[in-house]
Amino acid sequence: MNITITGNLGSGKSSVAKILKERGYEYSSTGNIFRQLAMEKGLSVEEFNRQVNEAASHGDHSVDKMIDDTTTKISQERDNVVFDSRLAWYFAPKSFKVFIITDIDEASRRVFYDSLRANSESYATQDVCRKALINRQKLETVRYKEIYDIDYYDMSNYNLVIESTDASPGEIAQEILDKMTEYQNGNFDRMMELNPSSVKVAAAADSNSIEVSEKGGIFTLSAGKNKLEEAIAQGRKFVPVMISGSEPGGGDSFMNFANIVR
Repeated sequence: MNITITGNLGSGKSSVAKILKERGYEYSSTGNIFRQLAMEKGLSVEEFNRQVNEAASHGDHSVDKMIDDTTTKISQERDNVVFDSRLAWYFAPKSFKVFIITDIDEASRRVFYDSLRANSESYATQDVCRKALINRQKLETVRYKEIYDIDYYDMSNYNLVIESTDASPGEIAQEILDKMTEYQNGNFDRMMELNPSSVKVAAAADSNSIEVSEKGGIFTLSAGKNKLEEAIAQGRKFVPVMISGSEPGGGDSFMNFANIVR
């Protein structure tokens, strides 16, 4: 089965995909294609992204079409491929669809200190990087809506939503493989897992499951304090959660959890 991995900028999706490559999966990265095109034009990724967005507003979707057609062709012809791509979940529908989320501050820290991207992405400070990531997310949201009429940040598009803020790429890769096996065995259709340390603890009743409310990318415990404390005591990196309520806020999160509220 193919795996499509996407996520918010700086979530570590490429690192996770490359580990899955080491586990025997063929690796396909449209991000590398996009970055290479930007470098060939002597532009930063943000500048090229803006240029592509502008071209798309005038009906020129040539860059997007080139990437999309390649993804579709590979997904139809091959098996055991891991796609590191914003929209592979859309163009490879018969795949295990994963979205990796992370805190915006952690995301900007990762990108700012990622020397591998220095040729195409460089920022004076981490705060400048943070603002650039937020702006890129805005541009992507608009472009994908205009071209495909889809919301890339709608979490209901994915089989597994998993957090990477306090987990290593190796831990995430193994969790994806484990959950994909459960998915193939029919144990779930859609699941969300957070790092226990990222859940904001509040007064909450005990429960057989962990429930959280979400606002602007911040998750606050609603129920299941006993389960959360147990997970923290055991040193677990991931806990399955149910979203009991979701609303926009904070201005930095573009992820839409409203459609997965139970």
